[in-house]
Amino acid sequence: MSWSPPFQEVRRFFLDKYSLWYQYSIKKGRKIRFFIFIGRMLRVNTVETFATQDWPGIRVAIFLQGCMFKCLYCHNPDTIPMENEEAKRMNEEQILDLAERNRPYFANGGGITFSGGEPLLQATALLPIVKRLKAEGYHICIDTNGFVRTPEALEVIALSDLILPDLKQINPKKHLLLVWQENTNTLATLEYLEKIQKPYWLRYVLVPGLTDDEEDLHQYGKYVQTLKSMQRLEILPYHNLGKEKRKKLSWEYPLEWTPAATAQDVHRALDILKNYTDKIYSRL
Repeated sequence: MSWSPPFQEVRRFFLDKYSLWYQYSIKKGRKIRFFIFIGRMLRVNTVETFATQDWPGIRVAIFLQGCMFKCLYCHNPDTIPMENEEAKRMNEEQILDLAERNRPYFANGGGITFSGGEPLLQATALLPIVKRLKAEGYHICIDTNGFVRTPEALEVIALSDLILPDLKQINPKKHLLLVWQENTNTLATLEYLEKIQKPYWLRYVLVPGLTDDEEDLHQYGKYVQTLKSMQRLEILPYHNLGKEKRKKLSWEYPLEWTPAATAQDVHRALDILKNYTDKIYSRL
């Protein structure tokens, strides 16, 4: 299709700033609709500098807007909607400038992490930025739920230095109840990471009554035992920090009466998983 010059300018404006397109994932005859941004501008929820909590070294963590999961315990619920009036748009040059200003702090394994929300929902806009960052020598982490498997998303994964996926439940039915999506795509993404031998840290949130079942943990361990490129398995104890954020959004908090995971809960899970891997890390 050809575009006349005036319409080319209008088209470029929307591609750069506002354009969205729908992608449909067909699963068992049911259409699951979600948005994927195709412009060159990233829609950014927040930027955190000197971030050290969830990734190697000192990093700039860029939290992108939008997620197709509806995790019951999400502690960043403001990143779930595609539309957020407080979100800002950042282009390639702004991201590069941010990285350059923080480069002195990256000496000991630090770099740039794209998180969310789900950063790969914006893979089309993210891909050229990751290419530029890599060309400039920055270490790139992608914090992802592994659901988006477009060609652009897979290329972002292949270009990045470290992937931070989370497999929230090995039981497919429980996974669906937990995040409103099945775990098929996440498992396929983990298979892709294994295929290309991409280093990754796998994370698992331990939620009392939802992800701490003994049988599920054994099944999770048996699966993890097959993974060769996984550098570590992180067990993250559930907390209810998302509760107040949901109240501000006037959203119900579905785990209102779920207690935080205790050290005893975590050690019990570790005792099971250590039967299958010695690459376990827990944050107590």
